[in-house]
Amino acid sequence: MKKLIAMAVAAVCLVSATFALDLEFGGRVILGRNLDLETGLKENYASAKQDKTYDFGFGGYANFALFGGLGVQAEVNYVKSSIMFQSKGKDEVPYEMHMLDLSPMIWLNLDLWKFTIGFGAGPNFAIQVNSAGDVFKANKQDFDVGLIAGLDFKFYFTDHLGLVLSGRYVMDWDKKNIEVYGQSTGIPEYSFNRKTLYGGLGLEWKLI
Repeated sequence: MKKLIAMAVAAVCLVSATFALDLEFGGRVILGRNLDLETGLKENYASAKQDKTYDFGFGGYANFALFGGLGVQAEVNYVKSSIMFQSKGKDEVPYEMHMLDLSPMIWLNLDLWKFTIGFGAGPNFAIQVNSAGDVFKANKQDFDVGLIAGLDFKFYFTDHLGLVLSGRYVMDWDKKNIEVYGQSTGIPEYSFNRKTLYGGLGLEWKLI
């Protein structure tokens, strides 16, 4: 019994010696684009003008790192997509899509002097929103499930404050169907899978 207790104490001491907790918070602005806007375009439209499909938004995150930088990063990102459709009659029809992404990721931070490289992946839960009320009223079936992968490059000015350059790739499993208004001939429908690639620039605060 005493041997078991001694082994348990030794194990706790070993874990305590290797345990390193990092707690970080950050925010960033986002700029990117959807890579899958050509899929499923209905015959009412000749094309979606690719030069006007840029996404922008902002986001925040918290990183809890344990055991050599390996941990969890939880993110909330808001992205606004502006798409300009062009009909066969040369009329342009604008459309805006507002997405909120909730992304828990397994994350690894590698510290290199004042530089840190972080990367991770996990599920992405996306909901289309037009107001904050859409989020609070949302049900489980309103969220689209997909994947997210990310890479961060961080440079710390001080022991706690750093500049973060980030990249994210977001992919939804299911197609989205949107209705584009503005044509007297009816309401054309447009279907696509969201495959968004965006970059971000922001600041991070390391609490511990």
